[in-house]
Amino acid sequence: MEFTNLSIVELHNKLKNKELTIKELAKSVYKNLQENLDSNFLVTLIDEEQIENLDQEFDETNLLSGIPYVTKDNISTKGIKTTAGTKILSNYFPATDATITEKLKESKTVLLGKSTLDELGMGGTGLFGFNGEVRNPFDNERIVGGSSSGSAYAVAKGLVPFATGTDTGDSIRKPASFNGIVGFKPTYGSISRFGVIPYAPSLDHVGFFTRNVEDMAIVCDATFGYDKKDFTSIENKHEFYKNLNENKKFKFGFLEVVEKHMTGKIHDDYVKIAEKIKQDGNEVINLEFRKDLLDALPAVYMMISFAEAVSTHANLDGINFGNRVEGVDYIDTMRKSRAKNFGATVKKRMVIGSYQLKQENQERLLAKSKKVRRLIIEELNKMFEQVDVLIMPASLKIAPLVKEIYGVEIEDRDDNEAIFLEDLLVLANMNGMPSITLPFVKHNNLPIGINLNAKPKEDLKLLQASKYLEDLISKVIKESGDFNE
Repeated sequence: MEFTNLSIVELHNKLKNKELTIKELAKSVYKNLQENLDSNFLVTLIDEEQIENLDQEFDETNLLSGIPYVTKDNISTKGIKTTAGTKILSNYFPATDATITEKLKESKTVLLGKSTLDELGMGGTGLFGFNGEVRNPFDNERIVGGSSSGSAYAVAKGLVPFATGTDTGDSIRKPASFNGIVGFKPTYGSISRFGVIPYAPSLDHVGFFTRNVEDMAIVCDATFGYDKKDFTSIENKHEFYKNLNENKKFKFGFLEVVEKHMTGKIHDDYVKIAEKIKQDGNEVINLEFRKDLLDALPAVYMMISFAEAVSTHANLDGINFGNRVEGVDYIDTMRKSRAKNFGATVKKRMVIGSYQLKQENQERLLAKSKKVRRLIIEELNKMFEQVDVLIMPASLKIAPLVKEIYGVEIEDRDDNEAIFLEDLLVLANMNGMPSITLPFVKHNNLPIGINLNAKPKEDLKLLQASKYLEDLISKVIKESGDFNE
């Protein structure tokens, strides 16, 4: 396939050197997307006529000029179907673009499709979108991860150089780990959520998948910015690409309680990378974190996100828009519409969320979870008084087999002493800090990522540290072959 596995910068240089035109690039990528449709990673591929009529001049001063991408299907695109992965919205065409869609249009990118997600962002596996399962591009028996499954697949497969995603618990960063790509969730509010169909608004972030950190800096430059249409939006712009390679030393931190529960080769890999970091003149500090708060992390996430989901999706009733099943009255219509058009995962989470929102349960469950969230945030604040960057495992293993986890969510898993290890990435959604997953090691020739985090609004520092670590990992692999099994 032509023009696969190329970065934004590589494609830009081909356009700049007149090796191809924007239209030729778009047609080639479009063809590759078509040939992979059986993988279910796209809900919608744009009309081919739009490619045939593409008449866009190349701007060599703009790194995103003419660059093709796909966007997660919970991000509104005017006149293009936007389903959020749910059957109830399978006939929904937004009247306006999301702010991030507008910003990418202004940057002269070329949108080619809407990517699959777990229904309404719920599920975390890539198995629960209404249009079918999305599986790992490197092993069809394994999950791709979710909820941003289609976007992760498209970038990992090399079909597009970048794709948008959203992240409520780990929905960008965990798939990035399972697929050997870069997945970044910026500081909460840095990229506007206007026009993005929510899951849990206090936890939701918009972000990206790319092939490398350099590309991530480029798309962040184009999309960060305050938006008056989003009441959670903040001003957090930086010159990411320009300052990415600024030479700095960093204070990295590891959680002692996490290292204690890591075993085998993945533990050895983290010890090895810590030693390499120190040899380069950086500090590596072991940090304490209250284990009782980590143990509470999955429950706190579920309580807050499920309750918020019930509230934010109250309008999915089959009345004003979306698919309707007629009933005798409003309540009957809503009940029948939801029963037919919601999947099992969404129904379960809605039931649990509704239970928490009952007046007699709000203080006992929901309010208590918010108090624990505050304690978690305070613990994170203490850590960032000591370090610049917190390193955590993005996952401890390669992508699970579908048969091992099908239908199993965090609320179904058996309790054990280190259950929090599977949900560590949720920490970054608790306080809204920037968080990124980079390719790190390979076990059985399948990828496992490494996760980096920084204090809220220190996105530039995080990307600089990520570029350093990306280069270091590449250097070690090239020189010694370490980190590959």
